[in-house]
Amino acid sequence: MTWGAEELDLDAYLRRIGVTEPTLKSVHAGHVATIPFENIEVVLGDIPKLDIPSLQAKIVDRDRGGYCFEHNLLYAAALDRLGIPVQRLLARPRIGGGPPRPRTHMMAVAEVDGRQWLTDVGWGGGGLLEPMPFEEGTMQQGAWTYRLTRVEEQWVLQSLTDGKWVDYYGFTTERQYPVDYEVGNFYTATAPTSHFVGRLVVQRTGPEFRQALVGNELVKARPSGEIEKRTLTTDEVMDVLPGTFGIELTDTERDQLRDRI
Repeated sequence: MTWGAEELDLDAYLRRIGVTEPTLKSVHAGHVATIPFENIEVVLGDIPKLDIPSLQAKIVDRDRGGYCFEHNLLYAAALDRLGIPVQRLLARPRIGGGPPRPRTHMMAVAEVDGRQWLTDVGWGGGGLLEPMPFEEGTMQQGAWTYRLTRVEEQWVLQSLTDGKWVDYYGFTTERQYPVDYEVGNFYTATAPTSHFVGRLVVQRTGPEFRQALVGNELVKARPSGEIEKRTLTTDEVMDVLPGTFGIELTDTERDQLRDRI
């Protein structure tokens, strides 16, 4: 079994996220601040490739983003290269309640100086800005407040939104293998029930608010529950992608995306 970390150009990745003194905290924070969450490849009918050379070519060399598998596999490879022990995990999204969903979110637990940390650069919507201790408790990050708690056999990550704790996802620490992410990636990119099939989803989270583009609706959301929404024209969508989210597309990709918005 190999995760392909040796194939990562670590220096190029660190330049991409603007980190000169890499630690678990600085790499997590730099990644979240720099690389957007986006599913453009899926909207265009493709299945994202998860091998490290493909992830580097897309996210590092082309200044693109991706969704959780892409973000966290690239990020975990960087932690491997930095000598930071990291356990790659899978979680079940819990937002909105309802029956159990498939384990289609990737995150990780890393260890620094004998202490474990939950670390996740790929949640997208209001996700962690930096690692938080892998133990029951709360943590303030910017204007956001997170809580890690136990619900039956699962660890559950929550965010305080409009004064209420909102579940993000639940997970166990069962060992995962590369094929587990390939299966989750295939489902997420192709299943009619996937939230990422058939509509554009682009997100970026900062210390004070989250920016999201869902279809042609631009949304700014704050932890207080305050939400601003604006419906965009197709031309405005194409301008917002590079202007707000830093996503540069080829002319061919732009033309194809126009037909699917």
